[in-house]
Amino acid sequence: MTWLRRARDVLADPGTRAYVVLVVLAIAGFVMLGLAWRGGARTIYVPLQMPWLVSGGIAGLALLGLSLGAWSIHAGRRQDAENRAAVETLTRQAAELAEDLRSGRRPLPRRR
Repeated sequence: MTWLRRARDVLADPGTRAYVVLVVLAIAGFVMLGLAWRGGARTIYVPLQMPWLVSGGIAGLALLGLSLGAWSIHAGRRQDAENRAAVETLTRQAAELAEDLRSGRRPLPRRR
């Protein structure tokens, strides 16, 4: 299997695509912080450093916080969905077992 086909299979899941977008947003936040630092460091006069720090620094922190917060929410929702699917499977299996026992199709397992 080629790496392109493997990447296409991995990205077929919408949850994985959301993780990729959130990672790109976090990287963009770090880049904005780096550009703000670079712009502020190049400027000697302090009042001219403030636009760099305000625009790049605060926006970079906001983008980074947004992406990491969304990552946390997305991970929690995916975990909850997996738990709901497991409980639903268990409930369905228990209902099938109860129906089979009621109709007499399967004998009870013997205890040793």
